[in-house]
Amino acid sequence: MPTSNLTVSGDIGGVGVNSSFSRTATGQISHDVTINPAKTGTLTTRTDNTSGIATLEAGHGIAGGNVVDLYWTGGRRYNVNATAVATNDVTFSGGTGDNLPVQSSALTMTKQQTIDTDFIGNLLVAIGALCAARAHLSFYESAVLRLSLDLTANELWFWVNGGTAANPLAAATVTHIVASQAGTAAASLKVGALYTSA
Repeated sequence: MPTSNLTVSGDIGGVGVNSSFSRTATGQISHDVTINPAKTGTLTTRTDNTSGIATLEAGHGIAGGNVVDLYWTGGRRYNVNATAVATNDVTFSGGTGDNLPVQSSALTMTKQQTIDTDFIGNLLVAIGALCAARAHLSFYESAVLRLSLDLTANELWFWVNGGTAANPLAAATVTHIVASQAGTAAASLKVGALYTSA
């Protein structure tokens, strides 16, 4: 049976901490994918907190009807609708997340990528995600968003059963993951899950 191991070592508040865990279960899922780079731009029109126009670099590849994520220093919005595109001007609205920054702020915009996966949340023993760039992950059960995660570049997010935190995907039947990243170079994303096979 597959076994997952994790060791954390460092200090918090000047106190050295070392911890490790090992879990064994009957099934595992691993995704090691490359997330496409985001496109640079400027918020040239700020209509309100959730809509406006971004002027992007040439060859951005975003079309009207795409669902995109926006990133800027100190904030992000995801599941945003690109409602119209005129050359490099992308009109957008909606989504979830932080209020848009002030007009003329630099930002990046990217189309979401879908990672096909299937597991039952209640069967999870451990799950983790790591991206080389600032990123956002959304775990879906069909069209229902079950878990939304912000990832800091090169900082591992994880959950392990037997700890004090509740299972973040309890009662969810995950059908796919939607991912994006803020950087302008392709970035590696790793998502792994250990679970008890049904």
